[in-house]
Amino acid sequence: MEHALLPRTINDMPAHARVWVYKSFEPLNEEQQRQVRVQGAVFTASWAAHGAALDACVDVLNDHMIVVAVDEQQAMASGCSIDKSVRFIQQMEHDLRLNLTDRMVVIHEKEGSLAACRAQQVPELLKIGLLTADTLIFDDLVTTKADLLARWRVPLKDTWLVRYL
Repeated sequence: MEHALLPRTINDMPAHARVWVYKSFEPLNEEQQRQVRVQGAVFTASWAAHGAALDACVDVLNDHMIVVAVDEQQAMASGCSIDKSVRFIQQMEHDLRLNLTDRMVVIHEKEGSLAACRAQQVPELLKIGLLTADTLIFDDLVTTKADLLARWRVPLKDTWLVRYL
């Protein structure tokens, strides 16, 4: 019975599950991650589209990213249900005092750990050598769990940031 109280994770979702990735410039600490997972479990327990329960989860990956996933083979996420998930993320932004909806945050690997910069900083960071074409970037444009597994960490040259090379 206690297992039912544990929040689901992205690992529990099928490969075809649709995902949305939200990034934080600052890493989430353990308490913030716990709060996201617990409140995410509460949110997904009642998340529905046109009255049909959605098989979903909210998880934190690599301390910087919050992923919302839904198995659309069970029930399709509608515009209204997607809006509800965005409102959930906005509530998390408020509760955690973090910006999670800034699409210009770029999370990358630097010397074995994660770092964040703004997309506008990429040209200068490339120029001074802090970023290269081979720097691993976390691609928040993935749309399914399979994409997340296959191309979550990709070289900068394989992302939309290639325009700055």
